[in-house]
Amino acid sequence: MTNARRACLLVLFAALGCSDDFALSITSLDIAPSPAQAGDSIVFSFKLTVQPEQGYALILLIDGTEHARSNRFEAIDAPLAISAGEAGDLIATYGLGTHEGAVVVRLDDGGRSTAASHTFVLEAPAQ
Repeated sequence: MTNARRACLLVLFAALGCSDDFALSITSLDIAPSPAQAGDSIVFSFKLTVQPEQGYALILLIDGTEHARSNRFEAIDAPLAISAGEAGDLIATYGLGTHEGAVVVRLDDGGRSTAASHTFVLEAPAQ
């Protein structure tokens, strides 16, 4: 067997050995409360899986605009709840009505990401 074939086999075995341990997903995204009014705290709740331990960016988007970002280095398979802020501030920035909230996880290696989205409503207080 040539050295080139040996090297190819080693790369193949290493890739196969690591593939079973890899997981990246966002499930069960909910954005609450909805509808929300000034004074309410908007929370993005979801289950995040990142395996094995590695660096990634966790990004909250509202209507396609980056609203918040945190950089992390960990392995996780658990529910998360992240505050997007107070509804009055979101209304001032994004306006009243139905909005699309999204969570994006982008691995630091630059090659993989996952996302989930859900709609929520910002409304004026009842008169």
